[in-house]
Amino acid sequence: MTQPPTPPQNSQYMPNGRPRPGAPGGAPGAPSSQPPPRYLDYGNPRAYDTSVRPASGLTAARFAPAQIQRPAQAQPQSAWSTQTRRVQDVTQNATRTPTVNIMVWLAVLVLGISLLLVLGYLFLQFVTTSSSNPVWWPVTAFLASISLLTIALVMFLADRWDPQPVPLLLVAVFWGAAIAAGISYILNTLNGLLVYMVTGSEAAAEFVGPVLSAPLVEEITKGLGLLLLMLLARRYFNGPLDGLIYGALIGGGFAFTENILYYTRGLEGAGAEGVLFSFFWRGVMGIFGHAIYTAATGIIVGVVVRKWGSVMGFLVFLPALIPGMLLHAVWNFSAVLGLPTVLMYGGQGLLVLLWLIVIGVLIWDESRLTRVRLGDYANQGWLTHEEVDMLATWRGRAEGKRWASQIGAKPVMKRFIRESADLASIRQRLLADGANPKVVGIERNLLLRLTANRQELLAFAR
Repeated sequence: MTQPPTPPQNSQYMPNGRPRPGAPGGAPGAPSSQPPPRYLDYGNPRAYDTSVRPASGLTAARFAPAQIQRPAQAQPQSAWSTQTRRVQDVTQNATRTPTVNIMVWLAVLVLGISLLLVLGYLFLQFVTTSSSNPVWWPVTAFLASISLLTIALVMFLADRWDPQPVPLLLVAVFWGAAIAAGISYILNTLNGLLVYMVTGSEAAAEFVGPVLSAPLVEEITKGLGLLLLMLLARRYFNGPLDGLIYGALIGGGFAFTENILYYTRGLEGAGAEGVLFSFFWRGVMGIFGHAIYTAATGIIVGVVVRKWGSVMGFLVFLPALIPGMLLHAVWNFSAVLGLPTVLMYGGQGLLVLLWLIVIGVLIWDESRLTRVRLGDYANQGWLTHEEVDMLATWRGRAEGKRWASQIGAKPVMKRFIRESADLASIRQRLLADGANPKVVGIERNLLLRLTANRQELLAFAR
């Protein structure tokens, strides 16, 4: 396998693809008299540094290091309030609005139909095997949906910095609720029967099912949804926060279907009280269990993808399942042993608290990445450093939207902020994967979008 070409040592780029401080450089055809943009060091945290990476076999970079060329005309270093910033002659119609591809919508359709089939099967099973009134089944489904909506709300709040496309979030939920839950139900049942046939012991089957079969089967089937999302839309799977959000929604969807099964069993065993009992312990006290297990896998895959690229993200999948499997197995094992409720749910509460702290840290890390990578573009003249502060800090975003709302351009500012965060993620992907021509094209389009958004904002301000 031939190694990708590397830039010469005296080029304007460092080995990791970031612009070398003070390097002249420029895009072909740029005016030779154009002064270099003011350089500002935004740092390069180790978590984002892609200059050291596995370099052999499947893990070798497939493309040359990604570089940033300067725009034909750099943005002057003036404050937004002066409204004197020049813009490139790019119209809004000259660029394409970023959207998900048709395969994502097809996946939403197929998985949505699959979920309806799974729910239909569960309803028919309840009607044909249960002595309870069929009207109770929608009640159990409603109670299960409360937990799912709660998880979705938490993920909505966690996803405010760089929101993921809604179709991808639906793919995550539908995969967990339909495919992962359906396959796990079948395989866990077969594994339980197999253990019983081999050992002749019902106790052995009841132990192996939840402690061994469930963690292995369920975490693998849920985790495969993360790989599907990477295949469908690698562009939107760019780091640990993305992995956490997708993983938690997959786990939430899985728990939705599983909870319906447990609530109907509680109904058969103890009537309405059994349903409420199951809802309290599973839907309230243990609400985040499956979300946390799959989110752990997503975080690991996201970290690897951000630093070492797509291929390594797929290769790390199996090891990434281990933490979620262990957490799942420990929880089920403690239930089988009959540990005190206070001990079990106290430990679960600490795990949830740690998970929420991790979410907060990852949100902060995402904003830091946005600032570092937009800083790369500012140092080449695509942005001013003032704009980086506006686009890559919570305070700057709030001030920018407040200013835009005063001139009737808040939707434009929100689009400017959202697409700038997308651009920062694409830049990190180019550093990790190299200059993939397809991704370079996405970057080019986003740069044109950036300029067009600025032009539209300033048109409102005139």
